[in-house]
Amino acid sequence: MRIAHVTDVYLPRLGGVELQVRDLATRQATAGHTPFVITATPGGDPDTAIPAVRLGAPGVGPYRAIRDQDLCRVLREHRADAVHAHVSAFSPLAWSAARLAGVHGVPTVVSVHSMWHDVIPVMRWYARRRGAARWPVDWAAVSTAAAAAVREALDGTPVAVLPNGIDPAAWLAPPAPRDGVPTVVSVMRMVRRKRPRPLLRVLAALRHAHPGRFRAILVGDGPLLPRLRADVAAAGLAGQVRLTGALPRHDIRALLAAADLYVAPAHRESFGIAALEARCAGLPVVARRGSGVADFVEHGVDGWLVGSDAELISTVSGLLTAPGPLAEVARHNRAVVPRLHWDGVLAAAETRYAAAACLQEATRAPVVTA
Repeated sequence: MRIAHVTDVYLPRLGGVELQVRDLATRQATAGHTPFVITATPGGDPDTAIPAVRLGAPGVGPYRAIRDQDLCRVLREHRADAVHAHVSAFSPLAWSAARLAGVHGVPTVVSVHSMWHDVIPVMRWYARRRGAARWPVDWAAVSTAAAAAVREALDGTPVAVLPNGIDPAAWLAPPAPRDGVPTVVSVMRMVRRKRPRPLLRVLAALRHAHPGRFRAILVGDGPLLPRLRADVAAAGLAGQVRLTGALPRHDIRALLAAADLYVAPAHRESFGIAALEARCAGLPVVARRGSGVADFVEHGVDGWLVGSDAELISTVSGLLTAPGPLAEVARHNRAVVPRLHWDGVLAAAETRYAAAACLQEATRAPVVTA
């Protein structure tokens, strides 16, 4: 099957959607399909194994105005058997591809990769204006929480869950030697919606209650990183909190092997791939209740789900005071493989493509009247 993955953002730009699209396409190619990427992101092709069609047009960053006829021409010339459109919120190319491919008879799946909860009125207005709920496409989102918001924005249209994928074995390493001081780690893009500054305030409160009894390492780059470094210095946290900037995957893997607890502070986390990587590495995870992380972290089993920053502080404080549950969950996480792995994701994607094909067949079927 020739699968066109349409995404406004793609490599060499780095982000969760970009890496997931590349990884999904790579594994589909290994499974015998012929995937390719259609994107508005400029730049050289970083992965020659997956062809990328880069549509140049005026715009800002990866977001560009692509004419319908140009997009239709690309889909026609590349003979796509299925279109997989990857949408966040503002994704003009992916939205256009979903609409055009669907109405022109190409089986189409739309995967939503972000949380729409805070923008439901805007997304509902946009979807109604475009008639999106009537498009003959199969709708999906990366988690149960994300799917609920998309379903509401689309006025009750069915929305399946098509999660992100991971290779659990790639993240499970032998535990590194410990020095008796627990290490708390978090990996994120340093942007407001990931909530790194509130996390620093949580860590400051924990340091006040547990001076010298833990260390924290925050990994990631982004526009807030300079401000965060200034916050760490101003709060006197430099000896206990380290900001590494961006790290390659093998360095993150080594860091997780030496850590004791992973914290995911974002309450609008659509999936939480970094938290899943930590879970696969055997780390207990503390995350926000109602986020996408709840699809793979069961409270009290794989980690703990909290409803506020105050509850986050009390939960981590309790684990630092009495670490027995922390060790118990770590043993469970190292022994039990999460169910979200690439074999399951590839099968789920195949199911969605089949459902999209059925929608097209139903659209083409003649209406029989008595």
